Amino acid sequence: MAAIFFVFFQYSMVLAREDKGEDDMGAEFLAFRRHAGRLLLAGVAAGAVIAPDIAAAQTAIDEIVVTAQRREERAQDVPITITAVSGEGLRERGVTSLQDMQASVPSLVIAPNGQASRDVMSPSIRGQSASFQGSPAVVVYMNEVPLPSGYTLSNQGGPGNFVDLQSVQVLSGAQGTLFGRNTTGGAILLTPAKPTDRLEGYIGGGVGNYNMTELEAMLNVPVTDKVSIRLVGATRDRDGFTYDVNWRKDRDDTHWRMARFGLLLTPTETLQNYTMAYYGYSRTNGSGSIAKGFNTGYFQALDSFVPSFDFCRSAGNCNYYTDLIAKANELGPRKTAHGVDDFAKTVTWGITNTTDFDATDNIKIRNIISYARFKSYYSNDQDGTIAPIYNTGTTVESRRSPRDHYKLFTEELQLQGNALDNKLTYTVGGFYFKQSPAGLMESFSINVCSNKTEAGCALGTSQVGVTNESKALYAQASLDLGAFVPALDRVRLTGGYRYTWDHVEGFTASWSAIPVGGGAVINLCSWKSQFTTTPLTDCRFTGNLKSSAPNWTVGIDYRPNDDLMLYAKVTKGYKAGGFNAYAVFPNTRTFGPEYLTDYEAGFKSDFEVGGMATRFNVNGFYLDYSNIQRAAGDRNNATGGNGAITLSTASAVIKGVEVEAMIRPSREIELGLNYSHTSSHYKSFKFDSNSGVWDCTAQSITSPKVFAGADMTCRPLQYLSPNILSVYGRFTIPTAEKFGNVSLFVSYNWTDAQETAPFSTETFPDGTTNEPGVRLPAFGLLNATLDWKNALASGLDLSLFATNLTNKLYAITNTGTYQTIGAWTQMYGEPRMFGLRARYKFGGSD
Repeated sequence: MAAIFFVFFQYSMVLAREDKGEDDMGAEFLAFRRHAGRLLLAGVAAGAVIAPDIAAAQTAIDEIVVTAQRREERAQDVPITITAVSGEGLRERGVTSLQDMQASVPSLVIAPNGQASRDVMSPSIRGQSASFQGSPAVVVYMNEVPLPSGYTLSNQGGPGNFVDLQSVQVLSGAQGTLFGRNTTGGAILLTPAKPTDRLEGYIGGGVGNYNMTELEAMLNVPVTDKVSIRLVGATRDRDGFTYDVNWRKDRDDTHWRMARFGLLLTPTETLQNYTMAYYGYSRTNGSGSIAKGFNTGYFQALDSFVPSFDFCRSAGNCNYYTDLIAKANELGPRKTAHGVDDFAKTVTWGITNTTDFDATDNIKIRNIISYARFKSYYSNDQDGTIAPIYNTGTTVESRRSPRDHYKLFTEELQLQGNALDNKLTYTVGGFYFKQSPAGLMESFSINVCSNKTEAGCALGTSQVGVTNESKALYAQASLDLGAFVPALDRVRLTGGYRYTWDHVEGFTASWSAIPVGGGAVINLCSWKSQFTTTPLTDCRFTGNLKSSAPNWTVGIDYRPNDDLMLYAKVTKGYKAGGFNAYAVFPNTRTFGPEYLTDYEAGFKSDFEVGGMATRFNVNGFYLDYSNIQRAAGDRNNATGGNGAITLSTASAVIKGVEVEAMIRPSREIELGLNYSHTSSHYKSFKFDSNSGVWDCTAQSITSPKVFAGADMTCRPLQYLSPNILSVYGRFTIPTAEKFGNVSLFVSYNWTDAQETAPFSTETFPDGTTNEPGVRLPAFGLLNATLDWKNALASGLDLSLFATNLTNKLYAITNTGTYQTIGAWTQMYGEPRMFGLRARYKFGGSD
């Protein structure tokens, strides 16, 4: 076992070396990929030497029950791409938030997607992610209900969602037929542990570096043989890892609280009712944006265009900005000097009720109803300096009103059945979703002001409200052809159809309050040249968009034996359009829906190699993606208004392969690998630009901008890592039963470089700067957990954990506003984190 760990560790350390350039790291990755198979075989051979007498039954791979098709099945029996992690697996991997799933699943990327808030960890699968102000391409569900999502930031739900889970399931590809919200990228299903019929519970805590403290407790009580409740609570506090020298406080800190209540009623053998309620609260000092550069050429152009601006007109003024960047470089990546006292506050709660009624032995009726609230306040200094260039929030005003304040109601009625001696299974149902404002949503900002500080700058103010409503009817069935032709037994055909009606409507009033002396201000609308004393009415505009579309899936799978399944399917996906509250032109106030046709084929297999349990799953996919939603900054030069635009004109091809492999040489050893390779290109990306863009014809910074017929077809797709790799080893140390169970879990997760801008590359063809930092470099993270379960037969579990063991410095987001606002900042991932957790369990059974 020591030999296996040594080999595993050496390969991981090669990839983790920080003194390599991107090209060198890419070469190391290719070398690692070539040798990954040898590593697994080495582990197999070592395992055979260590424990040759272990029976095959003792090395069986654990199975996880999933609900990917809205009914309970083994993950290996579901003919779609799915990665499932049990509650114990989450604890072992140290997964406490969505971000911790990064690179553990093929084709999955978790990142802020250009938004300077660490609370935004938007999931992207196969390059499909949330578009700014649009519905997510990958929806996160809690207890089969979509979590409420923000509008101004692409976040879903609140803190503490990963506490006391039964499992997490990641479904790749379009999931619109059976699951609530239409998605083109996939779905992430969080399944909370339900009440059981045993009196049991646990209490646990942890301490770590950066003054990390956490506490978690669960109590499960069977009140009667028909009533059970489950109570869960958790807190987590940790100092920030980015120090703000101006405000003398940590950014990127963690402070959250959560509670969950579950009530399970089983009044009869045919009726079950489960109610789950949750609450989450978080308040932090905001995110530590690190200043990387200012575009003084852009500032000089603004000086010549706007008479009141004086970025660089006066002698030495440009030096002010270059000096700020020099100071930021001196501070380094873990210190900053913000002009705004950033903060973030989130409050969310919800309740879900699920009723299951067995009408007959073959028919089940399910009803799932939910209500949730989501409120968030935040302020971000996105230029990372005291200069008022890109402050999407203020120190004072942003604390008085929420930026997002929503209520969400969903209702779903299903009928599930089976017939023909279980050869036919089917589900039919209807789904309703409405997310609407629960109160005033107001934001404040100071962008592109030539003053040295915020004093005297125009205060941007906006009020916004957006309502999304969705209705759908669906049906899906799977038929084993053996019901009619015995020779075709275990050949299943699956067909599903859904029709969805979406309606989005919104309003916004956006203006700048310009100081004119003596405490007086004048208000200028952001999207039109109008001064007004009544901005809430004169600067208001609305948008309304209705869309509808069918979704369908057709598939076939075949099991030649119990341990092998072959499958292929075609799925049509659809994601609704949206309202653009940041529009600065009348023709950009709404954006249309996007569509996807997903072709997929693969196999799932379990077999033995020399008596060692082995799992090997492979799938390939080809995505025909059209009307792609792409968001970018926008500016109205006539009004001076800075805003955003979301296009829906592009079409692309995304294709790739995903691999999941696992082998258990003995009961003491398990080795695993997840890998995905994805490639993509635009087939067409043309549009008319109001403000002008540098498109594929541009050769340098002096090339003219294109307005009509801008062509971005040559650009790479966003948020897509060509290679994602995760390898792990779990090693159990043989010990006496009274001593407890000791195991070591080590993982290495690699995420390839990815592009983050819709229009821009880092440089023009002639080498001049375009949008620096938009290509995030590749990175790899080494993590480890040492577990001692039931230590000395005490019922106490101890866990020593460490993430990012090599203390890798890696960027997770880039503003991408160098050419539209003049600021370039980045945020970095967590440094090395380590600590000790303890959990005492009582009651229940082993």
